[in-house]
Amino acid sequence: MSANWRGHIGLIKPTYRGKSFAFWYRNLPPGVECAPASLGFFSGEKGSFSDEKSTFQLAEAVAADLRRWGCDIIVISGSPPFILRGPSHEKEWRHNLEDRLGVPVVTGMAPHVSAAKALGIKRIAVATYFREELNKGIARYFNEGGIESEFLPGLAATGNEGLYSTSMLGLHNVSHEEVYRHCKAGVVELSGSVDGLYINGGGWDVAPVISLLEQDLGMPVIWALATEMWLAFSLLGIGDPVPAAGRLLSDSKLRSCGEVTAWRSR
Repeated sequence: MSANWRGHIGLIKPTYRGKSFAFWYRNLPPGVECAPASLGFFSGEKGSFSDEKSTFQLAEAVAADLRRWGCDIIVISGSPPFILRGPSHEKEWRHNLEDRLGVPVVTGMAPHVSAAKALGIKRIAVATYFREELNKGIARYFNEGGIESEFLPGLAATGNEGLYSTSMLGLHNVSHEEVYRHCKAGVVELSGSVDGLYINGGGWDVAPVISLLEQDLGMPVIWALATEMWLAFSLLGIGDPVPAAGRLLSDSKLRSCGEVTAWRSR
């Protein structure tokens, strides 16, 4: 019997960062296989994400290859190209790609808002390693989803690089302990109350501290990679809970919530 008798996920990552792929491989349920690919980004400069040929057209070509490989869902990580263009562009592009491929597509930013709505979050703290332009774009996404957002200071471990407050390659060296301290201190210091924490980006090592942050802050924590996994498993009808990855992935009832139905119905 094949290794993908329950589902075959085509996973397109923006970079070659191993820990981003590792999160998926560590948490794949029995019978679910993942075919990996990368778009090969190296820099946080705006030009890296604003060129259609090196972003969306490349993603379309890689997605088509993964479909030919036999994948029955495509996950395209990496939020900056989507943030720069906005929710309407992301939705239209996804629909067009789904029509071409004949399979569901999970994109790089809209699922994060869907996850927050699934968890009933009304006012969310946002942690990123981005500067103002991308942060404003994230706020727009949440605002259009009916969720208020309050931003923590951007993680600044190595100095700015274009749209990033920490360079893309510099994120290699940011530990999960640093992520925990940055997020916890940032939420505690916010002037207003929030009922959830959103951590954008697959570049930092969030997985080991999601459950600890939920426990210590007393609120749900949404991480970009976890939301994409949640939606992919939900669309495949995979109900296996993922331990130690936060409420979103541990509560199987969220795999059949209204936000998943809305994504399916387009």
